[in-house]
Amino acid sequence: CRKTPSPVSGLSDVTQVAPAETHTLALLANGTVVAWGYNGNGELGNGSTDESNTPVAVSGISNAVQVSADYSHSLALLADGRVMAWGENGYGQLGTGSTEGPEECPTSCSIVPRPVPGLSDAVAISAGNGYSLALLANGTVVAWGFDEDGTIGDGTGHQGSGCRCVTSPTPVPGVSDAMAISAGSYFGAALLADGRVMDWGADYEGQLGNGTSKTTEATCNCLGPVVVSGLSGATAIVAGGYHALALLPDGTLKGWGYNGDGELATGSFTGPESCGADPCSKVPLTVAGVSGPAGIAAGVFHTLALRSDGMVDAWGFNPWGQLGDGTTNSANHPLLVGGLAGASAVAAHDGESFALLGPAQTLSVGLAGAGAGSVGGPAGILCPSGCSFRYPQGAVETLRAEPAAGSGFAGFTGGCTGTGMCRVAMSQDQSVTATFGPPRGTKITHAKVNNRRRSATFRFTAPGAITGYQCKLVGLGHHRRHRHKGARRRRAALRRTHKPAFGGCGQARKTYKHLRRGRYIFRVRAVDILGVDAKPAVRRFAIKHPRSAKHRHRH
Repeated sequence: CRKTPSPVSGLSDVTQVAPAETHTLALLANGTVVAWGYNGNGELGNGSTDESNTPVAVSGISNAVQVSADYSHSLALLADGRVMAWGENGYGQLGTGSTEGPEECPTSCSIVPRPVPGLSDAVAISAGNGYSLALLANGTVVAWGFDEDGTIGDGTGHQGSGCRCVTSPTPVPGVSDAMAISAGSYFGAALLADGRVMDWGADYEGQLGNGTSKTTEATCNCLGPVVVSGLSGATAIVAGGYHALALLPDGTLKGWGYNGDGELATGSFTGPESCGADPCSKVPLTVAGVSGPAGIAAGVFHTLALRSDGMVDAWGFNPWGQLGDGTTNSANHPLLVGGLAGASAVAAHDGESFALLGPAQTLSVGLAGAGAGSVGGPAGILCPSGCSFRYPQGAVETLRAEPAAGSGFAGFTGGCTGTGMCRVAMSQDQSVTATFGPPRGTKITHAKVNNRRRSATFRFTAPGAITGYQCKLVGLGHHRRHRHKGARRRRAALRRTHKPAFGGCGQARKTYKHLRRGRYIFRVRAVDILGVDAKPAVRRFAIKHPRSAKHRHRH
């Protein structure tokens, strides 16, 4: 084992690391994937079953945006929303519709990546122990593979259904509006658009976080999706082997589940409750000694937190040096990983930990429009209002928008456009704005009146996914005090009965020519696919005789 961090040779331009029990994947900035480690089930995806202690290229993948691995199978999410799977398929974890594979190595397997049938709109993936999860663009979650402990979300598992596996992607019941997913060893988790967290699957260590634990073998040690107690406004989640964590907007980190090795960093190796004979917490507890982490990762029995300054804290199980502190002593409180600086991401599994070193770029997310909603992404971002996160340079981050009830989504602008999923390449700092509902905040940024030419030019803008503008010019006529009040009233009534309507006026500029001398009101409102700005921007102006304007200027 290695008790302190050391470089992985032969790698550069890495944007994500996905470790499993005996093999590891790395996603490169050019969309290709490399792998190393044990390969007896084709986990490395290079067309063989020969293990490799150096990175080898995964066959046939050139446009991946995310990778995930666990035990004996691997997943890659492609930029077009398809999911590729390879490795062992004895429990249907490759999602091919059967437990058979094109090869036997020694059980059914695939030694090269193959598409998961029926998936074309995935935005995130996560591999668990013999099963897989995918988050779809509509906010639902599908699962396939091993179901002994209800990881497919049915709440019954093998004892209730008589089937140990589900071989094709199947919707997890009761989960919608999800923004991120994470697969633990025997349970799944989803972060919802409203900041709540839902867990499902095995619950014998309290890892579902709803205040209970199921230890009876009568049916299944599992539950269908349940809401984690006492959590609101979570912005990121991660599931480990038998524990889970959530990050809150104020920087607090909460953890629940098994704590026999200090995974929850409570300062002890015991828990406030017992789950069977094991110490645990059945509801979230505050992780002491961690504030405002920039990223989190959970191994089977240990946890990592990336600091905002690029340093890394670790705690939990440590017999193979996975805490990186130079010892093999487990810790029930955060320890600084020695020899690391400038980390931009962390990853962990059973007995190993990884930190990705190198520059990071900032992704800023803003919300616009008169409606409401949230923007989230599987890499740990959930924004009910403006927010920003840092990601490894070259990574491709995926965002999706979820409008609130009664609202609608008008589209993304900035680093990506459109009303579908948003892929943002983090080659540099990026800004993205999501517009919910009709526009709001139209502004006139420039107004120029030319009395000699009798013209007026306006420039205007509005935040968000604007498709155009509507303008209206109302002439008020001359206003002289000595004129009869009745005449003024008649002219005002005439203007009311002949009030001009808004009309299209281009994208961001409008010029009026050959205007009569007099007073005017100019109004402009932004338009998007859901409507118009309810409060137009207004500017009053007058076209004056050049000589009278000059005379007044002199005096």
